[in-house]
Amino acid sequence: MLQNKTIVLVLAASCLALPPAPAAAQDAARPARGIYDKPYLTGTGGGVSVGGYLDMELEIPEHGTSTFDQYRFIPFITGYVSDRVSVSAEIEFEHGGDVNGGNDDGEIKLEFAVMDFRFSDAFSFRGGVLLSPLGRFNVLHDSPLNDLTARPVVARQLLPSTLSESGMGFFGAFAAGDEGELDYEAYVVNGFNGSIIDDDGRLRVREGRGSKKQDNNDDKAFVGRLGYSPRLGTTLGLSVHTGAYDDAGDHRLNIGALDAKVTFGALEFQGEAALVDADIDRDRLPDTAESQRGAYLQANWHVLHDRLLQGSVVTLVARGDRVDYDTDRDGDDEEGVTFGVNFRPTEETVFRADYNWTWQTPVAGERGDALGRFYFSFATYF
Repeated sequence: MLQNKTIVLVLAASCLALPPAPAAAQDAARPARGIYDKPYLTGTGGGVSVGGYLDMELEIPEHGTSTFDQYRFIPFITGYVSDRVSVSAEIEFEHGGDVNGGNDDGEIKLEFAVMDFRFSDAFSFRGGVLLSPLGRFNVLHDSPLNDLTARPVVARQLLPSTLSESGMGFFGAFAAGDEGELDYEAYVVNGFNGSIIDDDGRLRVREGRGSKKQDNNDDKAFVGRLGYSPRLGTTLGLSVHTGAYDDAGDHRLNIGALDAKVTFGALEFQGEAALVDADIDRDRLPDTAESQRGAYLQANWHVLHDRLLQGSVVTLVARGDRVDYDTDRDGDDEEGVTFGVNFRPTEETVFRADYNWTWQTPVAGERGDALGRFYFSFATYF
C-alpha cells in the first residue's frame, strides 16, 4: 500500500524547517517555522527552552447567554539533545482542563510531541505525535498569531484543526532563488477512522480524527505539504491527506488543500481552500455525501504603527467563509462573515474585538436566519 503513495510523496510539503537555537527561535528574514516559530523563554540548563500561550474569550451571542471562556492554556517545551537531535512538545488545556473525570467541557491532551533528527537542512527525520501539515492554518494555528477570535470554518471542519496524528517521516527546506525557499513535509500516519460518518449518517471529517495509540486498519495514511515562499511575507502551499478510514481498509478518504498568504505593504490577504472526497459504502449509506468543499478568504490591514505605543499596531480584519458539506445536492452548507479590529501592544500579544454572522442551510431547505455573535478576546505568548 505504501508503494502506491510514491508519487504523492514527491509532492509532500511543509512550512517547517530546522529547529533554531533557543536564542534565535524567530528569524524575521525567513518564512515562518511552524512548531518552532515560538518566542521561547530559554532554559538554564541542558539546552532546554520553555514557553507557551494563553487565550481568553468573552462571547455575546445575539440569542443566548453571554459567557467567559478560558479557552486555551498551552505550555510547550523543546530540548536540544545534541546538534542533530531535538525533542519538542505542546500540552493543551482547553476550557480549564478536565477537572471532573470527563464530565466537564474541558480537556487535557498532548497536541504534539516529536523527535527531530537532522541530516541536513534539506533532509531531516521527524517522528512522534505530529502536527499534521494539512493546510497552513493547522501548522500555524496558535491563538496569538490569529487576527480574529474564531478559526475559519473550513479550518475547523474540513481541515480539522488542531489535527495531530501518530506517525513518522521527513521534512526539509531548499533555497529557491535569491530570496525564496521551498519547504516540504511527508509523513506516514494512522489516519482517520470510521467516525467521519456521524450518527446521522453525514460525512463529518472532524469527528473521525484517529487514535494516537492504534490504527483501526492496516492501511497507513499519508499526509504532506509542499510550501513555496518567493519572498518574505508571501507563502503558497499544496497539501494532501489520503488513506483508508474504515476498519476493513476498503474505503478511502482523500483531502486536498491549497493555501496562500500574500503581503502588499500594510495590506495582506490569506486564505485556504479544501476538497474532500470519501469512498462511501453505498449499500449501507446510500444518502451520505461523497464530496465536500470549502474555503475562506481574509484581508488584514495593519495601521497606526507605533502610534499608540512603541512597537504596537492596529489591524482591521474582514473574513468570508463557506463550507458545502454535500456538493452533489442543494443545502447542507454553512456560510459566515466576520469583521474585527485588534490591537497588538507587541507582536506576541493581541486584544481582539470582532463580530461574526453565520448562516446554515439544511439539506433541501431554505437558508436560515443569520446567527450573530460578538467576541472580545485576548491571547499572548509567554
